[in-house]
Amino acid sequence: MEPRYDFKRKWVTLSSSDISRQRAPSFKLVSYNILAQDLLLEHINLYLKIKQEWLTWRRRFENLQREITKLNPDILCLQEMQYDHLPLFVQGLQSRSNGKRLEYVYKKKTGHRTDGCAIIYDSLKFNLVEQRCVELYDDRVTLLNRENVALLTKFRLKDNQKQPEEEPKEFIVATTHLLYNPKRQDVRCAQITKLLEELQTFTGLAKPIILTGDFNSELDSSPIEVLLRTQHSQKSFNFEVLDTSESAASTLQHDWITVDYMLRSNCAQSKHQLQVDSIYTLPSIDSCCETGPIPNHYLGSDHYSLGAVFRVV
Repeated sequence: MEPRYDFKRKWVTLSSSDISRQRAPSFKLVSYNILAQDLLLEHINLYLKIKQEWLTWRRRFENLQREITKLNPDILCLQEMQYDHLPLFVQGLQSRSNGKRLEYVYKKKTGHRTDGCAIIYDSLKFNLVEQRCVELYDDRVTLLNRENVALLTKFRLKDNQKQPEEEPKEFIVATTHLLYNPKRQDVRCAQITKLLEELQTFTGLAKPIILTGDFNSELDSSPIEVLLRTQHSQKSFNFEVLDTSESAASTLQHDWITVDYMLRSNCAQSKHQLQVDSIYTLPSIDSCCETGPIPNHYLGSDHYSLGAVFRVV
């Protein structure tokens, strides 16, 4: 029997999508904390209730590849991507892809950690215009003493229908993985502040942004408040969290909670905006409880993936 990859998850079309703009090219973006194997082994006590065969990298690699292939993203943002697993991970996705040409950018955490953030994309659909690796560690700032990183990319859509006089359709994709420690909201606030500063100098507030990642923060927490309140300042990003369901979860931290997000920022100064056509909904907390701890025999990570379909209009 085929493994049950998405277990009651579905793509939901948004009623707010502008039907008159449906001719604009679309793309699918998926964000996923895939659980680095080195981190799993370092914290193996967190996974004692899970069969050891489901925790091997070989088994998890196969489950992750199968799930991501089924989702079929044009852009894939990964957190906890172990550096020495990355080439074979991309190679595996390429071999399963349907006519895509996959390329990637990567930023490993500072210090001794072996994982980091990756953005994998279809170079037949996008030109990578610019990239920036961001280290959230800064020895000049007391709170920025952790090894977390972020990755910023600027893409230009290869739009064959674009008229020669039209401005190229460019947008920003950024991904990050913030500090886990539940007691250190102050550190995560500082990390968010630095990330926003980097985004401002990277975009000049002139391009729409998709920001994804594992923020290790619930929606009503101070780090997310820092992220969202920028819409009230002169340095406005106007970030919007795409899935705000209170009855859903993305991971288990004592309880089933959501700490992984995908956000959209539409920029008034840009000639192009990001329209959200559909969202891959997170599982309900009841479904998570029914399924039990992850990874399991068909899901390869201890987080659930996020997804959305966008149009550049």
